[in-house]
Amino acid sequence: MANWAGDEFGGAELGDGRVRLRLIKLATRFAEQPTASIPGACGDWAETVAAYRFFDQARAGKRGLNWQSILQPHMDCTQGRT
Repeated sequence: MANWAGDEFGGAELGDGRVRLRLIKLATRFAEQPTASIPGACGDWAETVAAYRFFDQARAGKRGLNWQSILQPHMDCTQGRT
């Protein structure tokens, strides 16, 4: 599953490689357990906190991540498969 997430989201331009790695890890976790809550999908408390910290980066005062920058590489991969 991790290879899939890396292929789909590895090209995300998020301004920091650590944030991109967190995106890949989250995509892997959510793909493995698609109906789980965030705490249920994450392995432990530290990973759960890291997930919420990732989502907090969307605030304008922080990194200003948006859904387009997160999903664009996935959409590009999807178009490439058609």
